[in-house]
Amino acid sequence: MKHYLIKKACVLACTLLLGSQVQAATWSTSADIRERYQIFNNFDFNSALDKDTFELDSRLYLKAKADFGYGFSAYIQPQAILIRNNTKTTGTQSLTQSDLYQAYVQYRYKGLGVKLGRQTLVYGDQRLLGHLGWKDVARTFDGVKAFYHQGAVKLDVFAVHPADITSMTPTTTSPQGKSLVTWEDRRLIGGYATYTIMPKTGVDAYFINWHHNQHASTGQGRNINTFGTRLFGQWNGFDATGEYVRQQGTWKNGVSQQADALAVKAGYTFGFWKTRLGVEFDYSPGDDKANPNKHKNFVLPFHTNHMHYGEMDRFSWANLKDVRFSLKTSPAHGLSLMADTHLFWLADARSDWLNVVGTGVLFAGNPTFTQTRAGTEVDLKLAYKLSFLKGFKLVGLYGLFNPGAAVRERNGGIANNANFGYVLGQYVF
Repeated sequence: MKHYLIKKACVLACTLLLGSQVQAATWSTSADIRERYQIFNNFDFNSALDKDTFELDSRLYLKAKADFGYGFSAYIQPQAILIRNNTKTTGTQSLTQSDLYQAYVQYRYKGLGVKLGRQTLVYGDQRLLGHLGWKDVARTFDGVKAFYHQGAVKLDVFAVHPADITSMTPTTTSPQGKSLVTWEDRRLIGGYATYTIMPKTGVDAYFINWHHNQHASTGQGRNINTFGTRLFGQWNGFDATGEYVRQQGTWKNGVSQQADALAVKAGYTFGFWKTRLGVEFDYSPGDDKANPNKHKNFVLPFHTNHMHYGEMDRFSWANLKDVRFSLKTSPAHGLSLMADTHLFWLADARSDWLNVVGTGVLFAGNPTFTQTRAGTEVDLKLAYKLSFLKGFKLVGLYGLFNPGAAVRERNGGIANNANFGYVLGQYVF
């Protein structure tokens, strides 16, 4: 199904691009090149083990969009990636890949439309569905989406599955550099609706079914329904968002999925340097594994947790209590300074501590564990857009994770600081 949809979209796109109507098409093109150097230091909170990682990543996006009139348009976005990764145990590894990040055709008549092919899904705060654009190979989907956008109402309905280009971490095992998880049997079907009460103020409601086929060798299969709502608003400098989500369904053979999660954030923006002060609370109960027939960790692996629960990716929206204080200010034209402090706890000491992916275990749970204080993460970021070179941006980040008692309990009494940093240059033209 996946390859058929992609081939169909590409054939349609090429037909439109090369057909007799091409002379009348309205064209827009752009390119996006990014270089990023990043370091990961002591991510296992044990400085006695040298697992530090250095990485230099290069990414090129090319974009072309053609509007053919009568509601028809086509969009093609190829990408090329080069990753050079170095660790003490594996040395330097390189990975290159070229493929299509997006390739779709679209028809729109007034507020109604349909989009067919490879495309991104970006909704709300991207806690559940987002493009993960920070990564070198971002998240994209193959399938079809129908939409109705008219006045205060927006409704998207989609049937897609993840493109098999979502993971590009170099590895010494086969297949080198590519995802070790196949997405061929996975799909998403759902709908996302927004009603805008007034400008920048409204409510979202959504339903997502995540399913992948049964694998007899492992006895695993997912069929999970996710229901959620999100309130958002901005008034006279204040902004606020509240989101609640519930999951029910099947985690695997004989095990049901029953989980929920909550996020609330608010802030105020002052006129002075466009300074925003914000506070956020994120929560999701853990799974103490007391009932082997229920899986109670919230998980939907198409999120952008990186932007919500710390730049160092030590947490997902599961078994989590996170109090976040944020500051963003712009003391000069083109310059932005950001600072985030996360106070992390585990919601349940006995439950697994899950990393950013939501299915990867950072520290396994244990019925004897009692400590929930995970630690404090501080992220400092600087972004500068050069006035003399439009489209060019520089970004630098430094993150520090100071672990708490929950790390010492799970890590043999060892709880050393972890560090993360990167420098990024991006040019869009």
